Amino acid sequence: MFLQKVAALLLVCVVATYPHLAMGNTCTEKHKEAILEQCKEFIRHGPPPHPFPRELHGACCKAARDVPQMNMHCVIKLLTPREEKEYSEDKVVQLKHFCQMRQQQHGRPCRVN
Repeated sequence: MFLQKVAALLLVCVVATYPHLAMGNTCTEKHKEAILEQCKEFIRHGPPPHPFPRELHGACCKAARDVPQMNMHCVIKLLTPREEKEYSEDKVVQLKHFCQMRQQQHGRPCRVN
């Protein structure tokens, strides 16, 4: 009986410590497809036309912010071998930094590096 209580307590601790695992806050194929479609000009291998998305409220940054916790590593794990050849994993990860928002002094969003 004691062992069952210890196991239950351990489970509660793990769930409380890692709520994103318990709540299923992982990205999906739908998130990946949105990133690939909306951000393709920024994340393909080779030099992009612009080094990062210029519009924080644009479709690419919206797709990046729609990924739970902006976890771009999760998106990378979903890439197929063909997609890995076409898209840069580093550029996908950088989307998080380019698309994060915070409030400026005047209440307008700005880009965070």
